[in-house]
Amino acid sequence: MSKVYEEFMVYDLENTGERKKLDVKQDDLQSYLDSEQVLIIVREDLRRIFIWKGSKSPVRKRFISSKVAQQIQKELITDARYHRCKIVSIDQGDELQEFLNAFKLESMEATERLPDMHYIRNIERDRMKEAQKLAREKSTESEYYSPILEDTTDDVVISSIGIGDPRQRLLKPSRVKKTIGLSEEEAEKIKEKILKEEVPTNYERQNLILGHTLYGTVSKVTEVLGKNMVDIVWEKVNKLPEGIVELDDNKLRVYIDHNKGIVEAVEVLKRKRGEQSNSSDKNEEDQKPKVILRRELPKIPSIKPNDE
Repeated sequence: MSKVYEEFMVYDLENTGERKKLDVKQDDLQSYLDSEQVLIIVREDLRRIFIWKGSKSPVRKRFISSKVAQQIQKELITDARYHRCKIVSIDQGDELQEFLNAFKLESMEATERLPDMHYIRNIERDRMKEAQKLAREKSTESEYYSPILEDTTDDVVISSIGIGDPRQRLLKPSRVKKTIGLSEEEAEKIKEKILKEEVPTNYERQNLILGHTLYGTVSKVTEVLGKNMVDIVWEKVNKLPEGIVELDDNKLRVYIDHNKGIVEAVEVLKRKRGEQSNSSDKNEEDQKPKVILRRELPKIPSIKPNDE
């Protein structure tokens, strides 16, 4: 990455897989969108990395474009000035409205296409993703029932050798559902829902646990017009402590999806430092022994016998 912060960058792909940075202004982008080229366009302010694929671009360039875009995405994440950008694929003649609006462009009609390539339109891609999602959900709901596992007598022995069909070498577990990890899109939706919730008084968010992934806050500092702007971003924690971690002064909030019957996430809250010290001082004061002051009684004069 450049030493100077840039919110707009354009890269051209070579057949070898190497990328070449182009000196392009946003207003001149339309003239660089050639039907035989594959460009990677970064709009950091929009958190987007667009892969623009010309209708006659080589198969190899189209194939390696996703890998190169992921490399750029990782480089941006490691730089504190940049945010995590989502990768979006754009096909000539079928451009997303988000892409056209970002650069004030008009859709480019694809008059020619390579005969040896099969193009999938964005609407077809969305239908395929939806079909794959439904297929995965259906596969998790399917259950395998084995009558032999219902027998509770002592004479029954469960063996790992297949029964009946010789192709089945292992018995499938009975009534066990497969677990599915959260996709990046699902994790983002859950994070947005959690961050909208109010934090209890005297507490602040420390971590989020989504599935098997731990998230923490990262401060991104960007220099804008000579001033440092700090942006708090929730990202995955790559280095985790080993063994068991005990939380002494934390509060946990569990988010449950009643429709799916699952635990979506666990929110870890910690007491604010000022509140911890105040509470500890108060406890110390309560533990100090109380001093009881005695009230002096008035003296009563004594009566002598001669006075009677």
